[in-house]
Amino acid sequence: MNGLVAENVVLEDDHHRPKFIPTLWNILLCCVTTSLWLIISVACLPLFLLGLLIWGLSPTIPVPSTFWNYFIATFKQGKLEENIPFTNRVLLLLIYCDILVKVPVNGVCWYIDELLYPSYHKVNIDEPVFMITAPRTGSSQLCQYLEDDYENIIAPTVGEGLFPYIWMWKILVPVIKTLGKEHCLIRHFDVVGTEAKRQHNSSLFKSATFDDLARSWHFEIYSWYLGSSFLIWAFSYVELGDKDYQRNFVPFTNCLMKKIVYYRGKPKQRVLLKGHFLLNARKFEQQYPTAKFFVSLRNPLDRMCSYANLEKVLVDDGPYKIKYGLFPTTWRVIRDYVIYTQIPYCEQEMLFYKDPANNKLVIPFTMYVNNLSATLQCIYSFCNIPIPDDVVSSAIRLQNTTHNYRYKRKQIDCRYRRTLTSLGVNEAELRKRLSEYIEWISKFEDN
Repeated sequence: MNGLVAENVVLEDDHHRPKFIPTLWNILLCCVTTSLWLIISVACLPLFLLGLLIWGLSPTIPVPSTFWNYFIATFKQGKLEENIPFTNRVLLLLIYCDILVKVPVNGVCWYIDELLYPSYHKVNIDEPVFMITAPRTGSSQLCQYLEDDYENIIAPTVGEGLFPYIWMWKILVPVIKTLGKEHCLIRHFDVVGTEAKRQHNSSLFKSATFDDLARSWHFEIYSWYLGSSFLIWAFSYVELGDKDYQRNFVPFTNCLMKKIVYYRGKPKQRVLLKGHFLLNARKFEQQYPTAKFFVSLRNPLDRMCSYANLEKVLVDDGPYKIKYGLFPTTWRVIRDYVIYTQIPYCEQEMLFYKDPANNKLVIPFTMYVNNLSATLQCIYSFCNIPIPDDVVSSAIRLQNTTHNYRYKRKQIDCRYRRTLTSLGVNEAELRKRLSEYIEWISKFEDN
């Protein structure tokens, strides 16, 4: 890895510091909300312990060792040049306490489904479709085009991932819709800024990166604020870092797929999951022999550049800045994370999709951008699903308007148009390291 990044390059946010008064307010607010949740959790504790005895720990609950790992990391992780303020460490400790305080409430919510709807476990997941692809390959938009086919495709929404409870979908959601309060719900959970929305489409009632939804129940997302070494260990998509999260990921995925089919599935629908969970691809391939896997492949240097810019937007303008007031992670940490995790991702992606088996499909990013109709036709044919005409026309209309890449690119704040070179990355060395992967991609683009 030596020679890929310049350690001595000076980046603009290397010495920025948080403002004292707003940060103090965020700390006090976090203390108050955690105290209020504690009252509710104490009331739920007997029911939680009973459910724990009967059904065991739900996959939405972090195990105690995870809390301990992050508690220690919050004191120890982060180099001086990574500019992690002390106030971030205090806020992170309070957030961990908030997660622990809510454990009885979240556990009881899960156990209600086990009590009222135990038959969801008997649901068969036939021929699921897994879109396991790297970040910044257009996969989120492509998944939203596919999920608009309500007759053939069923995909977990952001809301279903954040609240994976059948009883809530059956009881509370209809009440909210009857009262016409969906906009209030969206406003409460749509805690991202204008720039973040501009760069990544998201909605409470649309699908999203599935593993990010699963991570929202655990501690991994907070590794973004603990320096590059810990972040690379905890948030890798191809290496086993946080074992406790990974241990829960497959059970959580299986349960949520069964729950959404039980709740809103139709006989012909196929479950579609989109994400970057390449580490678990082999497990799903073994567990679901009839599953289909497809990927969108993009030039890795372009993709890494886009990924670094997006992550900087999310820490500057995303939910954890807006909701908790965490001071943004620096360009230096994001750069190192992207480079040192995406290189092994490319290598593992090539190994997985190189298999000549008929359960895998590769889509060049250039084909997806330039010929969406052919891309959709290819996916539907691969999955043995008849393609509705209105799905193609609707997708093309969206691609030409709200999803127009070139138009959106012009609107992006110039602060988030950084090149890899400006971040201190040796592009020639990076291209050399990924030469085999780049050559592999080019074979699909030439066909």
